[in-house]
Amino acid sequence: MRNPELTRELIISRSLPIFNTKGYHATSLSDITKATGITKGAIYGNFKNKDEVAFAAFDLAHQIVMDKLATIIRQQPTAPEKLQAIVDYFAEYVLNPPIAGGCPILNTSVEADDNHPVLRAKVIRSIAMIKEGISKIVYRGISEGQLKPGIDIEAFALTFYAIIDGGILISRAEGDNRSFLILRKSLIRMIDELKA
Repeated sequence: MRNPELTRELIISRSLPIFNTKGYHATSLSDITKATGITKGAIYGNFKNKDEVAFAAFDLAHQIVMDKLATIIRQQPTAPEKLQAIVDYFAEYVLNPPIAGGCPILNTSVEADDNHPVLRAKVIRSIAMIKEGISKIVYRGISEGQLKPGIDIEAFALTFYAIIDGGILISRAEGDNRSFLILRKSLIRMIDELKA
């Protein structure tokens, strides 16, 4: 490929499912060259090292997940419906993740916890963005009279997201979405209890 930007995009997009499936430490430069059909020299011509490819791959994974989530949220007219859409999105996500290997935030958080401070910081930022998005939905729902006043928005956003993430983790480990569907009922009850 002669266009450097297209080459970078190819390297990132083709290495993303490998990093997300095998993990950042287990993914080798040989895995990346095999997936991309690009030589090690060309990869190093576009990235300083494997870590830079990993960071870019995580950023792309985060963007894919957030774009899909933002699209389904925007389609809903009220705060309760937006929250329900988030739950429904992740219920489908368990069996049909948009990226091979499952949730990149969960996968990366486990691996980067103690071993990779840059990836850990990216995960923390991703989690913060999701919690902030949930908080904004709730805040707007309160201000528009769709949700009850007096909600502890921060606690709700954290609990809501933690249940979703925990449900994904358990269901992925079990190989089906049964546990997530059980937790889905609790999440829907939480939303119903907030309605004005």
